[in-house]
Amino acid sequence: MKEEEASLMILQHAIDNLEADKKQQVLRCVAAIREAMSPFNSEAAGLALMLVAAQTAAE
Repeated sequence: MKEEEASLMILQHAIDNLEADKKQQVLRCVAAIREAMSPFNSEAAGLALMLVAAQTAAE
């Protein structure tokens, strides 16, 4: 299993174990992020997403 697949499984498990309200908030946020990224080149959008994730984690 690739490291990325393992990370995805861990995140999905964590989200699945959230309270229903928090889980729905996360899923709505994911949908909004995907929609915001859709007009951009997938490589550029992916890099931007990783940057935002790293900035958020560092805060």
